[in-house]
Amino acid sequence: MKLFFVRCIIWLAVGLALACFGLHSIRADNTRDIPQEAAKLNQRGLDHLRRKEYDQAIASFREALQVQPEYPDALDNLGKALEATGKDAEAIAEFDKAIKIAPDNAAAHADKGMALFHEGKYEEAAASYRLAIEHHKDFSEAQNGLGASLLHLGKNDEAIAAFRSSVASNPKNADALGNLGAALLSENKAEEALPFLRRAHSLRPDSPDVLENYAAALDQTGQTHEAVAAYHKLSSKHPEQPAPWAHLGYLYYKSKRYDPAVSAFEKSLALKQDQPDVLLALGQAQADQGKFSDAVHSYEKCLALKPDEFYALYNLARAYYAQKDYVKAAANYEKAYALSPTMWSLLSAWAPASWQPTNLKMPSQPTRKSFR
Repeated sequence: MKLFFVRCIIWLAVGLALACFGLHSIRADNTRDIPQEAAKLNQRGLDHLRRKEYDQAIASFREALQVQPEYPDALDNLGKALEATGKDAEAIAEFDKAIKIAPDNAAAHADKGMALFHEGKYEEAAASYRLAIEHHKDFSEAQNGLGASLLHLGKNDEAIAAFRSSVASNPKNADALGNLGAALLSENKAEEALPFLRRAHSLRPDSPDVLENYAAALDQTGQTHEAVAAYHKLSSKHPEQPAPWAHLGYLYYKSKRYDPAVSAFEKSLALKQDQPDVLLALGQAQADQGKFSDAVHSYEKCLALKPDEFYALYNLARAYYAQKDYVKAAANYEKAYALSPTMWSLLSAWAPASWQPTNLKMPSQPTRKSFR
């Protein structure tokens, strides 16, 4: 006897975090009339910034600005260094100074947009990115940042259009490719998302977000074998993360490979215990193995975390019934029915006749007959 399992457990990791743009090469010509000493100090700061030596970078940029206070590139770079240390408000002030001196500095507008994004000011961030694009229409990083900002504002269609523009401007922008694929995936457009995520993965093979989204797209397009391989790769590179093991368990379960499904779910839970959905899935896989005692244990742990989980109650009743513990089966049927009479009726109507409890008095329902 099998337990009835209708809840499709799909984990979709949509990694839409705004990528760090690094050091922009798109700048207005702001180097004229800059003293050589200031230019050298600015370059020294850039070298520190590339090596992530942020304190030294900040010191060098400040020295450059002592020599030449109205040096927009040094102001912009100082803002970058401050932002890298989490000082977004200070960084925005420096970007504003750079923009005041050189309003056509597209990089400064984009950098300000990223700092505003990090502060959660998505409307203002989008405005800054639009100004960057206005001054440089093919600014791929700014188009990607605009897309991320719009996505956080719930403007998905506009966000996807911005990501498309970013990819068109630079087909090798891995961040834009990954964000476009993830955004399409969130719109249930896996077929369209897959090629973008594949390209992003080829450019950023070590990015866990890209790999997880790529695996999800493979799964949703029916490429289960490839999805399993991708999740295995993810779990081997990031063994501390519970999600890849949960994904693997789901894929194995879909393929009716219950032993590896149970093993994968258990590995996920060993890393993070408070996952009621994974416990629910584990219970189902154990029940399909015929290990009803284990299934009961998993369902009860799920309910300890999420007492109103209808499917855990319903499947727990089935597991108790399989063990011929009719009293506990009836009690959990009652609880499931109390939570959702409609869902209880649908599941009971779909269940095979062999599942119908003949020794139980089930809750009466005004719209249908009770179990025989």
